[in-house]
Amino acid sequence: MLDREMSNKLPDSILRYANMISSAQQFYNEAAACRAQAERCSNQADRDSWMRLAKEWAELALAAERGQIFRR
Repeated sequence: MLDREMSNKLPDSILRYANMISSAQQFYNEAAACRAQAERCSNQADRDSWMRLAKEWAELALAAERGQIFRR
């Protein structure tokens, strides 16, 4: 995320874009963490649950990239 001094100097459109990219990257990181957790599971049901969560995080990342959502 941008520091406060830098964000005060940037136009709103650039700040929104930076927030979207930051959110998307965080969502992709969460998806990767879920996939890693799934790989460590010996139980198929648990593995499937982690993979479903990974898919949902990845979908959120794509939505953030398209500008449909972003965290504040």
